[in-house]
Amino acid sequence: MSKIQTDIVVLGAGPAGYICAIRAADLGKKVVVVEFDNLGGTCLNWGCIPSKALISAAHFVESTKHAADMGFTVETPKLDLSKLIAWKDGIVKKLTGGVGMLLKNRNIEWVKGRGTIVDPNTILVVTADGQVEIKCNDIVVATGSEPAPIPGFEFCDQVWSSTDALEPTALPKKLFVIGGGVIGMELGMFYQQVGCEVTVVEFMDQILPGIDPELVKVVARKAKKAGMQIHLNSAAKSWKKKGSGVEVLAEINGKEQAFEADVILLTVGRRPVTGDLGLDKVGVKTDKRGFIEVDAQCMTKTPHVYAIGDITHGPMLAHKGSAQGLVAAGAIARTPGVAYDPKVVPGVIFTDPEIATTGLSEADCKEKGIEYKVGRFNFGANGRAMSMHATDGLVKVIADANDDTVLGVHMVGPNVTDMITEGSLAIEGGLTVEDIAMTIHPHPTLSEVFMEACEDVHGMSPHGMAPKKKK
Repeated sequence: MSKIQTDIVVLGAGPAGYICAIRAADLGKKVVVVEFDNLGGTCLNWGCIPSKALISAAHFVESTKHAADMGFTVETPKLDLSKLIAWKDGIVKKLTGGVGMLLKNRNIEWVKGRGTIVDPNTILVVTADGQVEIKCNDIVVATGSEPAPIPGFEFCDQVWSSTDALEPTALPKKLFVIGGGVIGMELGMFYQQVGCEVTVVEFMDQILPGIDPELVKVVARKAKKAGMQIHLNSAAKSWKKKGSGVEVLAEINGKEQAFEADVILLTVGRRPVTGDLGLDKVGVKTDKRGFIEVDAQCMTKTPHVYAIGDITHGPMLAHKGSAQGLVAAGAIARTPGVAYDPKVVPGVIFTDPEIATTGLSEADCKEKGIEYKVGRFNFGANGRAMSMHATDGLVKVIADANDDTVLGVHMVGPNVTDMITEGSLAIEGGLTVEDIAMTIHPHPTLSEVFMEACEDVHGMSPHGMAPKKKK
């Protein structure tokens, strides 16, 4: 058995783990990363990056439908699926290779294998070449999450996980999606745009549960216009093979209905990967769903054992994990004042059109008893959006009715996933809607829609219809 002595061991090399390792090394710590699969975790290999590559390709196909409006004659695009997957894989390979170079540049050792905690200062890793014992001062657990199955729909050739959906060998003619959340709608719209017939069954009363209904309506309208069949207040009950495909029995608004498809895509959520890590050896407990409780410095109730990313409470988002990784590294290095603040964690959804949110929603304000005002502005009145043939959507700004500070920003429309940071910065900095409105935004740009929405909080949007004056 080989042995290694280090300051910190990071279990997992996803966007939480590798960012933590890099920051810790930059702060002068000796770091070892334990990862049994590719560097980059789910996000780089089987999630954020590959899905966005495919979605971008589908948007290209969608854009050709408007070419005639702009004076171009374009033949219907033909998809070479193997080339598309190879292109996607090429992007992934470059990014994961880049992570490897960043670790090597900082003398961070990668032990490839499965690690378990033996005691507060020892990790045992099973590698292809045998066992490795790592002695350390601090442990950071960053093992991420995995697709969650449901009884009767275990993953197999006919029941895809999101990972399977990102590497198809053939396009299904009919795809049955269980779960109309973020992953289900992102991948469902991709498959619809490249020519599949997609049916989505969602248990709740709207797709994208938890998102402002005003934004969801825009996406739902676009999805239905594209031909996607969406059933709300519904659930899949069972399935069986039928010919070369499947037959799914579902309860649609209280009535049983059978659907035929080539394959089922199950996207009912993800679960933390915290089993078989040896957490009990150091007194770290998980809740019923497998999550680990941490403090503002991302430390568990056991000193010197930290947890970051999807295994902790809060949204399962790569940027949340990265933020926690920076905090954990800073806390271990005793950097003054480091703390994770969940107040402003933006959420981005790559549907068509995109959705982006940050801060409080109207529902949150009502629940907390906060007096608020709302401003809105539509992309349909924005010159840049018109020139992009992308006028669906709006920006909605929520402000404190008493001091005018920005409480929340909610967007649906073109490129809003790139625009939302201005909203997050406004909330983080305690800015008012007047601060945003008085900031000169370049013209013609999509960012003007945010500025106009801030103006609209007080009924002063120059390009909006003036409110009716009371007689």
